[in-house]
Amino acid sequence: MATGTGTRAAPPYAVTAGELTSDARVALDDGAAAAWSDAELLGFLAEAVREYSQHLPRVGEAALVAVAGRQRYALPWDAAAVVSVEYPVGEEPPAYLVRLPWKSRRFEGGGGHYDVLLSHDLTRPPELLLGFDPDAGETLAARYLHPHESDLAADTYLTVPADHHHVLVQYVLFAAARQLQAREQAAPTNNSGLLMGQLAANTRRLELAWLNALNRILYHRLGAGEIVVWS
Repeated sequence: MATGTGTRAAPPYAVTAGELTSDARVALDDGAAAAWSDAELLGFLAEAVREYSQHLPRVGEAALVAVAGRQRYALPWDAAAVVSVEYPVGEEPPAYLVRLPWKSRRFEGGGGHYDVLLSHDLTRPPELLLGFDPDAGETLAARYLHPHESDLAADTYLTVPADHHHVLVQYVLFAAARQLQAREQAAPTNNSGLLMGQLAANTRRLELAWLNALNRILYHRLGAGEIVVWS
């Protein structure tokens, strides 16, 4: 069922990449696949997901079992930031550690502090560093941000929320226009500068439409974060 955004109304994580590229093909008026192959549209959609993840990453949770005397714990390789660390798990209300730079003189001791050692060159996984010795066998629950799934096949279910799929489709339209412009530049079909100007203007128009759609979501997210109590 189509919505006003041009994408289907569906529960979260119930739409495949193939379904969304079909929506994009309809928007491109390329039902016969004369201008873009399925593989090309799927590649554009993967780009769209990677771009989306830069602004609105996915939240994951890693359950880390504490080992006596160990203060470093490896996080998933794709963890880009840590949102919170619950320790010990199962308390009511939940108990959370306080993040503090590991170089701080207050880091070590019984204050319940942690820090995150990110790796930007992929030589090692990111690590959770504790400022105390945890109780053996207890669980630390680290909530972290990581990219949405972008290694897409036609039957891959998208992890981007369904009400944001119009942003992905808008990027695919922009990427398709960008490719048309590149094709004409590489092998001009005529010597008219008018066609090149029209293609460039259309590419820029669709790029701005994608950015506007993304920025509307980011704007509405402002002020929607968790309440933080300073102590």
